[in-house]
Amino acid sequence: MGSVYALGFSYKIPEEKAMKKDIVFFILFVLLTLLCGCQDPVANDLFVSDSSVSGSQSYERNEMIYQFNRPFIKGENYFQIEPLTLPSELNSMKSAVSAVLSETQLLMLLYEEDPVPVIREAGIYDLVSGEYRTSFTLDEGRTISIECTTDSLILYKETDIASNTVSLNCYDWNTGKRNQIYQFSPEYAHTSAFYNDIVSGDGKVYFDDVVTEEEKVVGVNLLEYDFATKEVRLYRENAQNPLWIDSRLAYICKDENTDQHFVEVSGYEDRIYLDENISLLTSTGNELYSINYESNDPKTNRTIWSIRSLPADEELLLSSNAIDQLAANCSVVTWRNFTPEKPVIYLREQDCFTVLLEDELAYNTYLLGAEWGVLICSHDNSPTAYYIFSLT
Repeated sequence: MGSVYALGFSYKIPEEKAMKKDIVFFILFVLLTLLCGCQDPVANDLFVSDSSVSGSQSYERNEMIYQFNRPFIKGENYFQIEPLTLPSELNSMKSAVSAVLSETQLLMLLYEEDPVPVIREAGIYDLVSGEYRTSFTLDEGRTISIECTTDSLILYKETDIASNTVSLNCYDWNTGKRNQIYQFSPEYAHTSAFYNDIVSGDGKVYFDDVVTEEEKVVGVNLLEYDFATKEVRLYRENAQNPLWIDSRLAYICKDENTDQHFVEVSGYEDRIYLDENISLLTSTGNELYSINYESNDPKTNRTIWSIRSLPADEELLLSSNAIDQLAANCSVVTWRNFTPEKPVIYLREQDCFTVLLEDELAYNTYLLGAEWGVLICSHDNSPTAYYIFSLT
């Protein structure tokens, strides 16, 4: 976890604080190369398998880890949720859902445990027909992280484990063709820029790469790939972590006079200044949300985290245990919890919180589509449960 931005502004997840004893066991079972981030949070690339928390210690839950600064309501009138049955194996390999491609299609990662999960292929699972179609397989010694998806594309990073070199690749799931878009700088994999977001829109892909001098990282630039011309060009110097705000490209820059980081939106002069304690950002429509590192609880010595609405910087929620993978769409804001808890979501239009399932106590991960989502509930001593939900 640790830093995410390459220059100064960091995702404030201090190693000695975030990696508390009560969550280390869980993180050890997650492939490091498949961290989210968010990533575009809708295109979350967390690799969730049935073995993610198996054999781990159990937690004694005394009270909910959240403190809500908005009303908490019963949500039966606001959403529909039902169990989702997914195959535990495909093509004689274990499977895990990785992203929502459409209302009826999910991106699946197939893996073998050797003894840790090793991804072998990616493919598309149709919820209506129950059929699976292989998209592409991975060569030995390589691993991937899903960065974002569109109506027809899957964008992913592929890492050569031996050389630790990283490339950005594209797979067109309509034509079945894939190609390499960009080869990152050799130093890229060793920096926190590796975890910055990648976004796509208007026939282009936006991503960042580090700038080096004499093999030392001295900066980071925002780049643009044009599908029409198949060319990569510099979009903006000293900018990184692209995101969409109000259908406009936005990115993070640094004020050289104050050393403070801010979000700049293309075509606008106003800046959204960022608190130094921000650990994650996500956007939807014209809204920005963040997870912030707040402080240590003097009684428990645990780190306190918050979810805030920006730029007004309104605190929506406090958590006494680590949370990450902040995600949002037009209806909800979601996050992943690292200790067993009820699956809570924030309803944007109602400006309140609700719980999707009162009887489900789990490590909850959400994959969001435009108007619906998949809830993944991992447990200590029972199989992973999947649910599909939509807002009414």
